[in-house]
Amino acid sequence: MNNLKILRRNNGLTQRQLAKDLGIPQANYGYYELGKVNPPPEIMFKLADYFGCSIDYLLGHQTKNVLHLDSFTPLQREIIGYIQKLNDDQLNVLKGMFGTVVGVPLEDLIKKEGE
Repeated sequence: MNNLKILRRNNGLTQRQLAKDLGIPQANYGYYELGKVNPPPEIMFKLADYFGCSIDYLLGHQTKNVLHLDSFTPLQREIIGYIQKLNDDQLNVLKGMFGTVVGVPLEDLIKKEGE
């Protein structure tokens, strides 16, 4: 369970809190996190649903690079939520604003999009 501890900490949870949320003994959860015991399938599904990730991610197995929301701060996740609601015109305006903030000329942003 390579990523379990990372997910728990990134979400500001203690082992006790997470075990309670999952309805399992804290000791069991601690063993899962340490890799001493593998959780049964029903707990794996609960963990994946709880953190909004795949079981592969929980196990530390990925066949390709995947960007998971748990790698972002709460503020970054909030901004991503707003971005998902924008239409293409609004996204292009935002792209120009980001370019200005990070110092990328608008011409370079447009050129990369058309290439």
